[in-house]
Amino acid sequence: MEGRDDQGRRFINMRKTLARGAVVVCFFWLIFPLRAPAKKLIFPEDKLIDNFDEFVQTFSSRRCQACHPRVYHQWEQSYHARSLVDSIKRMASFFAVGIPKEWQKPLNKKEMLKCFDCHLPQIRYATDRLALEIVGMLIEAQKARESGDKVRFRKAYSRLSRLNITCYACHNIVVYRASPGLFGKPDPQTIYTSNPKKVKAPHATAFAPTLKTAAFCAWCHGIYVASDGEKTMCNTLSQSYYHGYIALGGRKTCQECHMYPPGRGHRFPGAHDLDMLREGLGLDAEIRGFRYGVEEWVPAVDVEVTLINRAGHRIPDG
Repeated sequence: MEGRDDQGRRFINMRKTLARGAVVVCFFWLIFPLRAPAKKLIFPEDKLIDNFDEFVQTFSSRRCQACHPRVYHQWEQSYHARSLVDSIKRMASFFAVGIPKEWQKPLNKKEMLKCFDCHLPQIRYATDRLALEIVGMLIEAQKARESGDKVRFRKAYSRLSRLNITCYACHNIVVYRASPGLFGKPDPQTIYTSNPKKVKAPHATAFAPTLKTAAFCAWCHGIYVASDGEKTMCNTLSQSYYHGYIALGGRKTCQECHMYPPGRGHRFPGAHDLDMLREGLGLDAEIRGFRYGVEEWVPAVDVEVTLINRAGHRIPDG
């Protein structure tokens, strides 16, 4: 009987030991969960992409979403996320009429960059054939819109909506465009940030001070200078920021108004945002009542309205 009791006690003790071990393992698993090593992001260097889907996936901001969900959600609401579909009419006209008919130039990637260098910076990694395919989508979308063919328009629009100014475009391709002589060309495998501290990431990171400057934004929101020296003036001219704001003592950057305040971030709200409009425009109205006429008095009012520009640039402009 004593032998059986000893065996029973040993069995009970063994179960307790195993239970304690299981508790310890679970504790460490909860505190230090096992994680698969992050998949390293590989970006193109000199390779040109010829396939539309591969091109979209390579530069998609969805690649950043897992680590930066809040920023991704903000970007989704921005005009950067709709940089092509919100400019279909203007770009289709430029590609279908402006370049081949008015300027009588060949429609090649060099000429396309006069739109795409801002609206789709990653186009530099597309083949000429793919770039022409994207131009064809823009022209097709505009033709369908003009003809009232909703099915054709939705089809073209759906594909074009996958193309936009992505995270990689701003945080790599155009990051040093404002001052290439000072910083040189960005490394294709590095994501540049405005954070000077080193952070762990599935890709190389580096601090880029230009991301905090107005000059970074002005490259696209201003007079675009093409590689052949030709200047393109779009409807967002930052020159008024420099000539009518900075020159008169203004010191805020674009980011300080359009990005840093709470609730803005990578949405970059502009005049389409009611809060921004209220902040940038003041309204003063004075109304005077009077009567005029001969023999018969006619009631009338005199209304004097003054719009006050509190923005750092002309409105509409910027």
